[in-house]
Amino acid sequence: MESLKGFCSLMILLIINIVALSTNLNPVAAQVDVKTCADGTMTKQCGESIRLRVAMNVGPPPTKDCCAELVKVGKPCHDAYVQERHLKVHDFVGSAEDLLKRSDQVWTQCVNSIHPPAQAPAHFD
Repeated sequence: MESLKGFCSLMILLIINIVALSTNLNPVAAQVDVKTCADGTMTKQCGESIRLRVAMNVGPPPTKDCCAELVKVGKPCHDAYVQERHLKVHDFVGSAEDLLKRSDQVWTQCVNSIHPPAQAPAHFD
């Protein structure tokens, strides 16, 4: 009987890990307190712009100023917000994978608009 309990516990742990890995969640984001994440560093207009783009897949990309606000908030906070406010309550269009992909795309676009990738140096002739 004791070995059956141990086996069941192991199976439950395995299933939880498989589900967490299959949804591509950010483990660092799980440690972030969403309520204090932005803490006044992001305007409501910017937050709504990002929400519409990430969760609803509508609207233009965030402006450069809005991207600066998002980058200041940080990736763990952005990921935590997407996971807590959209993924858990299914407040988005498409699949969970679509939501996470759009979230990463918006983050990458914002980082690149604030800190453009370095150009390769010209070759010497």
